Amino acid sequence: PLYDVLCTDVYLNLTPKMAMKIGSKYKFNEVQVKQWENFAEEAGLSKAQTKKRIITIANEMTSVASDVKKSQYFVNESLIQKIVNLIEKRVKVTVQRLVGED
Repeated sequence: PLYDVLCTDVYLNLTPKMAMKIGSKYKFNEVQVKQWENFAEEAGLSKAQTKKRIITIANEMTSVASDVKKSQYFVNESLIQKIVNLIEKRVKVTVQRLVGED
């Protein structure tokens, strides 16, 4: 689910755990290539195609996050800015992890 891209990390008093696991992990910082491969396998998907699709979605999210960050509606909203920054950071880390394995 898309909400797991962020989970609750921007809220200091809530758990950093994602609502659903990826592979066997519930925390973003523990999700490595192996967990994405396990996820693909469990879902009956190709590991290579899953990696490509994750990278495609990540790149799209970067573009959308950038638009939100610049939006006049959210430019002064600190929580929205924190969420966007976290999404951008997670996208970058995820892509680096997946591309670094090829």
